[in-house]
Amino acid sequence: MKANSLINEQSERTRVVQRLYASIAAHPALLVALMLYWTWVNMAFQSPLFFPSVELDSGWLFPSWVGPVSLSAVTYLVLGMWFKRVNFLFGKRWYIGAVAGCMAAGALLCFVWINGYGASLDTPLACAFYGAGSLGVGLGTACLLLEWGRVFGYFGPQEVLFHGIVAMLASALIVCALAFLPTIIGQLLFVAIPVPLAIGFYRVMRRLPKKTLLEHGLEAELNVPYKFLVTALLHGLALGVLLGSAIEQGGSSEAVLINALSFVVAALLLFLSAIFVKMDFNHLIYQVGFGIMATGALLIAIVQPFPAIGESFQLVGFCFVHLVMWGLCSYLTKNFDLPATWVVAWPTCCLMLGQLVGGTATSVLVQQPDSAYWIQITAMIVCFVMLMAALFMMSNRNLTTGWGIARPASAVSTDRALESVARLLTVENNLTPRESEIIALLARGRNRKFISEELVVSEETIKSHVYSIYRKLGIHSQQELLDLVEVRAGTVREDPVKPVFESEVP
Repeated sequence: MKANSLINEQSERTRVVQRLYASIAAHPALLVALMLYWTWVNMAFQSPLFFPSVELDSGWLFPSWVGPVSLSAVTYLVLGMWFKRVNFLFGKRWYIGAVAGCMAAGALLCFVWINGYGASLDTPLACAFYGAGSLGVGLGTACLLLEWGRVFGYFGPQEVLFHGIVAMLASALIVCALAFLPTIIGQLLFVAIPVPLAIGFYRVMRRLPKKTLLEHGLEAELNVPYKFLVTALLHGLALGVLLGSAIEQGGSSEAVLINALSFVVAALLLFLSAIFVKMDFNHLIYQVGFGIMATGALLIAIVQPFPAIGESFQLVGFCFVHLVMWGLCSYLTKNFDLPATWVVAWPTCCLMLGQLVGGTATSVLVQQPDSAYWIQITAMIVCFVMLMAALFMMSNRNLTTGWGIARPASAVSTDRALESVARLLTVENNLTPRESEIIALLARGRNRKFISEELVVSEETIKSHVYSIYRKLGIHSQQELLDLVEVRAGTVREDPVKPVFESEVP
């Protein structure tokens, strides 16, 4: 029996790898475009290779990534509030080209600011180049991320994880290579990336139903996802503290390598935990991701002579949660029938705000005479906040309520509650679309004969699917499934949530 279980487990892992390969092979343009986008974002926001620290007249160092991050946050805020009013723009043929042009123009202006004005803010013209460049980079990056949210909301979370893991590994290798090359090469690459990125994105969008993408979820009732927003804010805060504490390192080769290798480790860890161990978003974020970030902060505090150890842990945790949050946004968009722009804009805005607050505050503290003391205190605070957040925010209700983004199904009816739990089990256990249909009927107590007639499939085929469902869930009978569904449905309780921007709700 144990041997059979081991064989089944190995067979399942083989099938996972085969599905990953098939997914990548089916959408190569999607992978290339995502790899280029992540390389761009990494260089500009998450470990800025392109935006160096600027020494002010007062002698203080100013993190120049504050400009594009601030303008990106403003863009997310505006589009999150008024996504219905500007939705017509997203369907224009020229829109992606205009976004890429905005990104390229912003990067070119910043390139001139760095190489022509020495990355200084001493003159009005230098400030103008920096401001205009930051606007182009921040605005363009935010608009393109919202389009990514629309695409992955259509494909679903499994495609996000498959493509995201491989793209993250590929972009990390590119960044590693840049660490050994002259800085000017990385800067030129940053300016050039938007062109092939736009071409790749056009190829992706060409194969998708535009009307479905644009109109998906527009009629949904929208509620303030408080827990989701706080999670994103803390996620960004951890990154900001890390970037602020490393302000004096700038874009050194060592810092670039640590960042790139952290992306590699995070991608591999996510592949093992999400694909093989099959942990859900709830546990991936709070148990794994927040736990790693808290561990990194603790190591920074107690291993002062070797801060790179703790920094590496924190970056791994950030990259891990970042990719999981992409998958979570896709899950919420697809499974709760919500508009992708709204789902992606608000948490990303909070992430950027967290990065701004944490980064600017920490960059000031580390430039104090007793900087080592302040780094230690800040790291301990981050560790405590992450652990408390993981303790209080992880709940079985998160997936069924969408972190507060949708009303709990049990508040509507028992059937909707069963449907919600069946959908949750589908995501957690990587069930196929056919298995998803069958488990929803099994959860209502239907037998194989009824299901075969309902789905117009032979009983033998249904029997095979049922066996596969039981194996994936680790159960042996329909009664065990009903018991499991009853327990999961019992965790869904109605929370008081109110509509956000009631004027936008139809």
